Amino acid sequence: MIRPLRPDDAAAVGQIAFETGFFGHSAAPYFPDEALFADLWVGPYFRGGAGNFVAEVDGVVRGYVLGSPDPGLYRLALQADLLEGVLPHWPRYRRALGAVPYLLRALLFPTPHADWRTYPAHLHINLLPQARGLHLGEGLLRSHLAALRSLGVPGVQLSTTTENQAALGLYRKLGFVRLAEQVTPLWTPWLGHPARHVIMGRRLSGPGQETATPGQKEEAAPPD
Repeated sequence: MIRPLRPDDAAAVGQIAFETGFFGHSAAPYFPDEALFADLWVGPYFRGGAGNFVAEVDGVVRGYVLGSPDPGLYRLALQADLLEGVLPHWPRYRRALGAVPYLLRALLFPTPHADWRTYPAHLHINLLPQARGLHLGEGLLRSHLAALRSLGVPGVQLSTTTENQAALGLYRKLGFVRLAEQVTPLWTPWLGHPARHVIMGRRLSGPGQETATPGQKEEAAPPD
């Protein structure tokens, strides 16, 4: 079942994010603090997200799609999450130091992004391994796109890598096109080789696709 995200889904969604945060596998190799990972990468969408849905299998949340319709709204939600959710509870992040190498590399090797004026929304979608192959990803993504259209959002973009060919196929099936690519050494310490970031986008209204402007950057997020 695909249903809208609820506040009480926070723990389940945070756990799924962590368990799938390294190209479909656990984020533990590069980000050992599960609580901090969830608070940083999931928390802001509970504050300033839109079109957020979860997929249930036998009544248990097994996947999600999270997104924000506007980069400014997301930045405000991230700031609020840091100030109100992360910093006041810093002592509970007992493995936070283990995430420092990744965070530093993310600052050094940011990913490209498409024109925010044309594609102001962004999304993240993840499914646990046991929930894959059930067409839940397609259901989540279709629900998310419909919600963005209802809000009048003109376009949406996402960041992934060529490590995840199944996801690339799903995005293409639902009308996303490649807008930018960049080989990055960000993941080399954990993958053993550079990865190729791929920025994909889909127009939800107006004329055809528009490519990213060379040199545009944003901070790297964990892989979908």
